[in-house]
Amino acid sequence: MLGRKIIFCLVGGILVFSGMTGCISVDLKPKDIYEEKLVAGNEKGRDKILLLPIEGLIMNEAINGLVAPNACTPSQIREQLQLAARDKNIKGIILEINSPGGGVTASDIIYRHIINFKKEHPDLPVVALMKDTAASGGYYIAMSADHIVAHETTITGSIGVISVFVVFEDVLKWAKISVEVIKSGEAKDMGSPFRKMTDKEKEDFQKIINQMYEGFVDIVVEGRRGLLTRSEVKDLANGRIFTGRDALKAKLVDATGYLEDAVEQVKKNTQVAEPKIVRYHKVRGVLETAFRLEGPASELTWLKQLVMQDGSSKFMYLWLPARE
Repeated sequence: MLGRKIIFCLVGGILVFSGMTGCISVDLKPKDIYEEKLVAGNEKGRDKILLLPIEGLIMNEAINGLVAPNACTPSQIREQLQLAARDKNIKGIILEINSPGGGVTASDIIYRHIINFKKEHPDLPVVALMKDTAASGGYYIAMSADHIVAHETTITGSIGVISVFVVFEDVLKWAKISVEVIKSGEAKDMGSPFRKMTDKEKEDFQKIINQMYEGFVDIVVEGRRGLLTRSEVKDLANGRIFTGRDALKAKLVDATGYLEDAVEQVKKNTQVAEPKIVRYHKVRGVLETAFRLEGPASELTWLKQLVMQDGSSKFMYLWLPARE
């Protein structure tokens, strides 16, 4: 089982990230990062249902060395699934999804983690519970579940791919700033913010978007298991959103309801009578405080970072409504 390796130095009493010789390397296992908390049910009971949160922006491990305060990353999901796999009292998992989506790759990795977990533990049912939002990448991950419950007021759907390119060419001309680019081929700076795209470049990016879109459609067709044909999925997969009630009519979800309905679905599939509902919480120790570096930045700040990380555009399964 993989954990997280953290390398740090103590300099003047301050923890500093470093790869320098002489620094201390600490291997953190999932059991060192999380602790189990009771959510509901009989504390003395043995059988458990795990609530696994898919919450906030779905992204890879960090942006500029920091982890967003409300991000969902593949490592978080992998670690919690590892803990669940080792606990013989876990009888089922409920994915609590409250996310507008995020990165294409991060969404797919989380989906694969859950699918692989199910293959290794076919006796453990996985139910998705959609809360406020389960759109785009959030819906993509829901396709890994055996059964999907949405609140009637959930916003879901937004099946599709988006990539945002910011171009500063006119601003640079106005400011009389020139940018010299030396490249090995004409396509090497495709998507550069310093110039407008050519028609050929737009065509090439559209091909990539289309390929990722078809992959999303494949996942939905597989996830709905014969309830929707590919043609029907494509009719729904034009990026539009649905309430939970409308998603049920469109067969994008299996039921509308609440946490207790998701719990009942797990109980129905396991014959467990009185399970306790648990959730894994981060252990807030010195290392967690030092290395997670959560700050007061708003979700919008992190969204901007996700859309234009390291100065380049990203491909996203993300519901990106107009924001001020």
